[in-house]
Amino acid sequence: MKNVIILAIFTMTIWGCNSTINREQIIKKQKEQLIQYYQENLNNCLTSLETIKKLEDPEMLKKEFDVARVSFKRMEPIMSFYAAKDYKTLNQPNLPHVDEFDNSDKVIKAIGFQVIEELMYASDSLDVNEVHRQAGLMINTLNLELNNNKILVLKPYHLLWMVRNELVRITSLGISGFDSPVYLNSLEENQHAYDGIAFLLSISKDYFKDKKLLEEWNESIVLAKNKLSTAKSFDQFDRFTFIKESVHPMLGLWVKTIKDWEVEFPFEQKINYYATSLFDKNTFNINKFSSRYSIAYNEEVVALGKQLFHDQKLSSNGKMSCATCHDPQKAFTDGLPKSITNTGASNKRNSPTLMYAGLQAAQFYDSRKSLLENQIMDVVKNKDEFHSNMEKVVDVVQKNEEYTKVLQKHYENTDSKSIRNSIAMYVRSLSPFNSKFDQGITSNQVELSTAVINGFNLFMGKAKCGTCHFAPIFNGTVPPLFNHSELEVLGVPSKKEWESAEVDPDKGRYEISKAPLKMFAFKTPTIRNISKTAPYMHNGVYETLDEVLKFYNQGGGEGIGIHLENQTLPPDQLNLSEKELNDLVAFMESLTDQVNY
Repeated sequence: MKNVIILAIFTMTIWGCNSTINREQIIKKQKEQLIQYYQENLNNCLTSLETIKKLEDPEMLKKEFDVARVSFKRMEPIMSFYAAKDYKTLNQPNLPHVDEFDNSDKVIKAIGFQVIEELMYASDSLDVNEVHRQAGLMINTLNLELNNNKILVLKPYHLLWMVRNELVRITSLGISGFDSPVYLNSLEENQHAYDGIAFLLSISKDYFKDKKLLEEWNESIVLAKNKLSTAKSFDQFDRFTFIKESVHPMLGLWVKTIKDWEVEFPFEQKINYYATSLFDKNTFNINKFSSRYSIAYNEEVVALGKQLFHDQKLSSNGKMSCATCHDPQKAFTDGLPKSITNTGASNKRNSPTLMYAGLQAAQFYDSRKSLLENQIMDVVKNKDEFHSNMEKVVDVVQKNEEYTKVLQKHYENTDSKSIRNSIAMYVRSLSPFNSKFDQGITSNQVELSTAVINGFNLFMGKAKCGTCHFAPIFNGTVPPLFNHSELEVLGVPSKKEWESAEVDPDKGRYEISKAPLKMFAFKTPTIRNISKTAPYMHNGVYETLDEVLKFYNQGGGEGIGIHLENQTLPPDQLNLSEKELNDLVAFMESLTDQVNY
């Protein structure tokens, strides 16, 4: 019997060693295949750009541009993961930018594909020399990447990360025209992005215990590409059906693949690993949006945070709470053009909704704080709001036995950090994703009207709303990593005037960074629950959604007589019909959460 046990242990040890060796051999082979595929596409892209440098004929230049984009999109899942900085450089919007806190007067011009696209498709006459110059700059970037291999480590979870990142990128950015804003070749290009996903899965075939699962992946990719290739046009593409019938099922396959491969991830990401929809209460991992000293999400602490949120004793005059400007019945706004101060006077800006504020990478209209915990401290200190300090707030809380009991149970100390974290946790809980639209795109239990679906397709397509208000949160936090929230210069008027208007004097982000390029720049807010958050814009200038859409339909500030050199919103008129505008409103109203706070 003893010998049998020893033999069994020996056999298991040998099997375990062989399993480890096999896994290492698979990874080695995968890495070689990945590098070969990546370098092939880098070289193909370089060849096309070198050809562009030699061409003069506009039509030939456009054809070669298409070829370069094919290679770029095929390697997008890999490059965006292993060489994120270079990827962003090559695929950035054609907008100047600055390093806000280091020589903020120096304007850095964009380079890359979007710059060339606008030269080719948005200009009356093609500046061939500038196209050649741009191609040369891109060649330099690609050569550096080719000669400095960054693919040093490859684990099964890296492959899964690349696949899901690309699925989210296609959904939130790709099909909206984010990186093909003028040419609108997004449907064609994203077919090649799916080729990149298919390649990653093909080199992972040895990981699949369930071979039918790999077949399902391949079939779903073919179906997704078919939907993209058979669309009548960019404007007519049914993005709603594409997401519901192609993207969400692929997320389901991704979850099955985790289990099939028996993958253990080294850490969590901002999208939950078992999310099968991008529009669900379980899509996002709220803990990853929290401060580093935050405890894990906890319902008892959320309840305490809610009490503190409504407690007027935390302000110096005992008459103001967070709820004063953020009324739960108004989607945590106050219904005023500009919020009121602690003296009853008008404040500087409109009170933004706190719903989904926990899923932002920056707080306040000027993005001056990154975390909710820091935002809370700012409100406490602000002379027009709580006009207090955290020491006084801590003192008030410590005198309340009910508060201290909960804090002592979950935190080491009853201090500024624990108090602010509990309030922030409550705010982070305000992301229910249970609107009619969320339910309609996630399941078949709610049937959405044709107007709502058309409105979503317009929002993500012809109307270009989704290129700034990114799905699924519909704010400026950029997918697929959700690490950065964008600001835009729209040219918002000081008064509701449709001709010869004057820009609102609020300088926005400029007041924080003093960078001239950030003059009148404001963070892109969520449009979720927008039916409850009127009036609109940072100064509350527009009372209705119809007025907001009229502003955008005319090209923002430029269309009403405000000429700003740094306007980031395209100044072109959208030429949306009355029906299209009505459908957009129907969609936005469908984003109203069915909750009672």
